[in-house]
Amino acid sequence: MNKNTSLSDWLTYIEQAHTKEIDMGLSRTKDLVKRLNIDFTEQFVVTVGGTNGKGTTCALIEQICLHAGLTVGVYSSPHLVDFCERIRLNGNLISQNMLCDIFEQIDNSRKDHAQGSIDLTYFEFATLAALNAFSKQKVDVVILEVGLGGRLDAVNVIDADVAVITSIGLDHQAWLGDTKEKIAFEKAGIFRTNKPAIIGEETPQQSMLEYAEQIGAKLICRGEDFMFDEASGLISIRSQQFSAKNAKIPKQNVATALAAVNALSQSAFSKSDNVISNKLKTAHPFLAKTSDIQAIIDKTQLMGRHHILRQPKIDECCAIILDVAHNEDSALQLSRLMRTYSFDTCHIVVGMLKDKNIEISLQVFSDINAHWYCAALPTNRGEKAERLVRAVQSSTELNTNSKIEPFETVDLAFKQAVSNAQANDIILVMGSFLTVAAVLKYHASA
Repeated sequence: MNKNTSLSDWLTYIEQAHTKEIDMGLSRTKDLVKRLNIDFTEQFVVTVGGTNGKGTTCALIEQICLHAGLTVGVYSSPHLVDFCERIRLNGNLISQNMLCDIFEQIDNSRKDHAQGSIDLTYFEFATLAALNAFSKQKVDVVILEVGLGGRLDAVNVIDADVAVITSIGLDHQAWLGDTKEKIAFEKAGIFRTNKPAIIGEETPQQSMLEYAEQIGAKLICRGEDFMFDEASGLISIRSQQFSAKNAKIPKQNVATALAAVNALSQSAFSKSDNVISNKLKTAHPFLAKTSDIQAIIDKTQLMGRHHILRQPKIDECCAIILDVAHNEDSALQLSRLMRTYSFDTCHIVVGMLKDKNIEISLQVFSDINAHWYCAALPTNRGEKAERLVRAVQSSTELNTNSKIEPFETVDLAFKQAVSNAQANDIILVMGSFLTVAAVLKYHASA
C-alpha cells in the first residue's frame, strides 16, 4: 500500500487486516494512539453512546458548536453511501486523499517492527483515522460516536470531557449482555471521574447510576437536571426553554444534545486556560442565543434518520421516508412517527440483519394499513426475504388488508413499491443501514 493506493483499495485492505470483524478491547488502539502522537489535551471531547439516537445527537451538538465559531471534528458510524461520511471536519466530509494519507500513516505505524506489529480491525482503523485527522487539524471540539457498547469500544481510549448516553435498549446482546442492566453497564464505561455524564432516558438503569457513583462522574439526568415533555416537545434546561416540536430528528435526542452542549460550555471552567477553553468561557451557556439554537434545532437533519425523499422522476409521487431503525426501540419510535402522517397505504420496504429481534421490531407496525416488500440483504449477516415475510405474518394483529411480498434485493423491492404507490400513499424504507443505503444509491441513479 502506498500514496497512490485508492480509497477503495484501502478499504478492501483494512477489511482483511484482522481475522475478526469485531474484536473488543482497547490495547491495540491505545498503542497506535501513542505511536501516532494523537493528543487532545487542549481540546474538548464529547463521547456519545447509547442504543439509539447517537448519530442525530452528535449532529445537533456539531451544528451548535459550528454556529458558535468553534472548529469541530465528528466521528460517526456506520456510513451509508460513502466511507468518508464517518469523518466530518467543520461540517464537511473528510477528503479521500486526506483519508488515504492517514491510512498509510496508520498502516506504517502498526507495522513498525521495532515496536512490534499490531493487527487492527476495520473499526479500529476507521477510529484511528478520525482521531488522527482531528489531532492534526487541532479542532476545538471532538465529537465521538461509540460504535459498540462503550467500555471496550475503540473510541473509549480517549477521555471524554462530556459523556452522553442517549438510550438503552436490547441490541448487540451477544457482545453487551442479554439484559438492559448489563448493556447499560457496558455503555457507562465512557463516563469519567469528575466529568459530566448526560443520561437521556428518564428512568436510567441502576447499573449505570451505580457505576457513575463509583467513579465519581457528575450525573446530569433527564427528569432532574433537564426536562423534556414528549407531548409538547418542550425542553427546559437551566431556566432556558426550547421546543423540539418542529425538529427533524427524534425529539428526545434534541433534549439530550442540548444538555450536552450546556455541560460542554460549563466544562471549560474546570480545564486549564487556553484559546479553546477561553472561547467556551466567554460564550453563551448554550454557545449561542436561544433564538439561534431554536433555528438550529428546527433545521438539523441526518441522512437516513427520519429522512424524507421524493422520487423526482415521477409526477405527484407520494413521500418516501428513510429510517435506519433496526431494533425494537427504534422501530417503536418510527411506528409512532408514521402514525402522525395521513396516508391511504404505507408501502414498507424492509431488509434486516439476522441477529436483530425481527419479529418484535416489525410487530409494532401491525395496525398500520401496509403493503410489505421484504428484501434480502447482500451480506452473510443479512436475513432472507422469506424469514422477513414470516415475521410480518406472525403478527396476530396484522391488518387483514396488508399484502406481503418477498424480493431478492432491496432495489427490486423499492422499485416495486414506487410502481405500486399512489399519490395519497407513503413509502417507508427501514430495517438496516444497508437497506437505506441501497435505496439512496438506487434513488441517486434513477
